[in-house]
Amino acid sequence: MKSVTIRDIAQKANVSATTVSLILNGKGNGKFPEETCNRVIDASKELGYTRSRISQIGDGENKVLIAIAPTLSNLYYVNMAEAMQHRAKELGYSLLLFDTFRDKQQEACVMQICKEYPFAGIFLLYPPENSLLQHLDWDRPIIHIYDKGVQKEGDVLEIDSFQVGSIIGEYLIGLGHERIGFISASLESKQVARIRRLNGLREAYRSHGFDPLVSVTPYSPELVNLDEEIASEGYDLGYYMVEHLLKSNEDVTAFVTANDMIAIGALDAIADSGKKVPGDYSVCGCDNTSISKYRGISLTSVECYATRTGQEAVDMMIRKLKFPRSSEMTTEYHNEVTRVEYIPRLVKRKSTGPMRERNRQKNDK
Repeated sequence: MKSVTIRDIAQKANVSATTVSLILNGKGNGKFPEETCNRVIDASKELGYTRSRISQIGDGENKVLIAIAPTLSNLYYVNMAEAMQHRAKELGYSLLLFDTFRDKQQEACVMQICKEYPFAGIFLLYPPENSLLQHLDWDRPIIHIYDKGVQKEGDVLEIDSFQVGSIIGEYLIGLGHERIGFISASLESKQVARIRRLNGLREAYRSHGFDPLVSVTPYSPELVNLDEEIASEGYDLGYYMVEHLLKSNEDVTAFVTANDMIAIGALDAIADSGKKVPGDYSVCGCDNTSISKYRGISLTSVECYATRTGQEAVDMMIRKLKFPRSSEMTTEYHNEVTRVEYIPRLVKRKSTGPMRERNRQKNDK
């Protein structure tokens, strides 16, 4: 026999699943009309609803938030999750973090846990590889942290990766770099941010009269034949990809990477080859994560506001939890949908500089 769910009760009582959860957990007093509370309780009794052991754990069930990240090899997600945990703690909540490794099976497993366990709210820090998982009928608030334009509905915090690429392109053109390489994890993935960063770079070069396909060359695992298998993203990807490109004498004078950890790998590969940064090659990262400002690294990068995004996402979630969407509510937050966009900015450091004349002569050959 199929067990009765909160969604079943919500449908019968003609209220939201969040309303049902709050009332059945004893948190509806003063928030909903007495008639609504009675309607939910009567519907639960009529359907034979029985709370599971997990749902009976008490007050803590509505004080736990969950964040789902694609990888922790990228400091962007680490910095964001850490900011979320600190902010949640300040507000009396706890936050649990899941890493899916961008694996569809792992994503499905984590999503199933989220559907069954009574967390208060869920953060998706990236669009799942399995796009169907973005459209699950969640019975708890969900906040998306995606690239601009990916999420058309619901609450979302976003940054425009096309603009990120365009900012870097304009800067490198000003430094005289006419041919650059873009180092990234797979460009065949559904993760559009890295593709939009590539397109932004190319558009900057196109707008200055360059052939974008010649001036901006992408290098990713599926496009470069390496002698050994490497990590799909992060430091190792940057190191071994750039090491291979230097040995192949690729005709570029600057490397742009999809994130800062890839850039740090690129910096080490250049140093180990006996070349200098920025004398021989310039390197620019993305996200301006905490490690990029270290004096021994001094990485030029684009600020994408991971920490601020994490803090604001938690604040947004708490507002949703305090003022749940319900046809019975008349607060200013009734059916509120929030969209926040952060405008990227370039942070210049010592890893980038003008293209040397000898490199310019090499490109002209």
